Amino acid sequence: MNYRGYQIVAKPICPGGSGSMWYGGYDILKDGKTVASRTNIFPATLYFRAACSDSIETAKTEVDNLAGRASGGVG
Repeated sequence: MNYRGYQIVAKPICPGGSGSMWYGGYDILKDGKTVASRTNIFPATLYFRAACSDSIETAKTEVDNLAGRASGGVG
């Protein structure tokens, strides 16, 4: 998804491939280049879709911080 000029790619993972617990993860890109990548974001969830949603919301917060620093704001 695009957000404030950045692209967010949700990448939840399921350690061990059991499908029982999903941890959030994401990449943030700007102009096709990765500017941030996070994995194993807590809390874990039982559902893939919930992990995707949590990943995107967490990434949006990081983008807000990145955008604030890029514009000279406090970040």
